Amino acid sequence: MSENKPDWDKITEGKIRHGIAVEAFSKGMELNADNMRTMERWVQFVIHGYDGIKEKLDAHKETMSEQETIDKVKDTFDGEEVDTDKYITDAIEKASVGLDRKNKNIVMARLRDGKINTENLQACLDRIEVLKKG
Repeated sequence: MSENKPDWDKITEGKIRHGIAVEAFSKGMELNADNMRTMERWVQFVIHGYDGIKEKLDAHKETMSEQETIDKVKDTFDGEEVDTDKYITDAIEKASVGLDRKNKNIVMARLRDGKINTENLQACLDRIEVLKKG
């Protein structure tokens, strides 16, 4: 047996990548360059989260100009600008399909009021799933 210690961060990253790849495959996604970049962005999001990615960018903010920061983000996300409000809205609208009218109205009111944000999005999505089963 090797005396090298395992790199647990790399092992964890591989497990996350595996899970995302399995889900992508189950959804019928092909293994091509565009889909691999999309999956890798999800891997990094799962590992670092929104705040972690923002923190990494903020750490470089003092050494980079605002335009350099924008260019770096666009390069990291293949030229796509990330609109968190649109992302949240899309995720909630998609998850709300199948909810009864009363619960859907409550969820959409919370969305309009700005009470659903990146910090509590997953908890809201989980709650919507519970309400659908309920």
